[in-house]
Amino acid sequence: MLSARDVETALRERILRAAYPRGGSLPSVRALAAELGASPSTVGRAVQELARQGWVSATERRGAVVPRRLPAGQSGERDVQAALRRLAVRWRLGGEDRRSFDALVARVADEVFQPAPRTVFLECNRADLDRGLEQVQRDTSVKVEPLLLQETRADPELLEDAAVLLTPYFHLAEARELAPAGAQVVPLNFVPSEETMRALVDLPAEALVGVIAVDERSRRRLEAIVQQYSPAAVRGVLLHDRRGVARLVEAAELVMATNAARLPEGLAGRARRLLRVGWTLEGDAG
Repeated sequence: MLSARDVETALRERILRAAYPRGGSLPSVRALAAELGASPSTVGRAVQELARQGWVSATERRGAVVPRRLPAGQSGERDVQAALRRLAVRWRLGGEDRRSFDALVARVADEVFQPAPRTVFLECNRADLDRGLEQVQRDTSVKVEPLLLQETRADPELLEDAAVLLTPYFHLAEARELAPAGAQVVPLNFVPSEETMRALVDLPAEALVGVIAVDERSRRRLEAIVQQYSPAAVRGVLLHDRRGVARLVEAAELVMATNAARLPEGLAGRARRLLRVGWTLEGDAG
């Protein structure tokens, strides 16, 4: 059974080689215990010691998080030198020579330092793309490229060498259709922003919420959000129905629209209250 010091050393080495990216979370204590063959209490003590040294920060929301910058003077160079020295001695005692050891170290280095896979974040409109990318990038040290869904539909070659596609759950089907062979599609759970939820919970039951969207799927999604957070009545209409949009804007106490749904000129100013629905990556407080 590993000691807390052993676990601490193992976790520090993983942080140094970016197995746990800076800005990302460590696995749960129970997951680490199962993986390392240590008790949860031992892992907990090791994580607490790493937090004391500044290798991780403990948060209620995300658990132990690796900082963007490691503690000053803790680049790990001395630890790496000591580890290499121990390995070199073992290699030599096993009857191997310097050349084979150099080749082994080079192979390991090539594997660890190979270029990160191209990762793309897909969204349907520029505002949500920019905001979503900002939130996604907080949780990973890997560079993430933003692309609009309509751009990739028009030019599939934009995704030709992408290895990982990140997208909100509500665009998962589209992302899977566009994904090149072998690419991993990872759905992300975006929930209504705090501003959106506050606007809905404060509405009286007799209020009418008008939902304006570019397609049926978006309309149904927004209507479900209203029903989840508010006792108010909700009525939806698609953007292409100009007459229906105008009537709804006149009647509704609150008009909700996605960033992709641009109201006809002059109508936005006639709404008693217009709310552009914002989305927040679940677990992100920013």
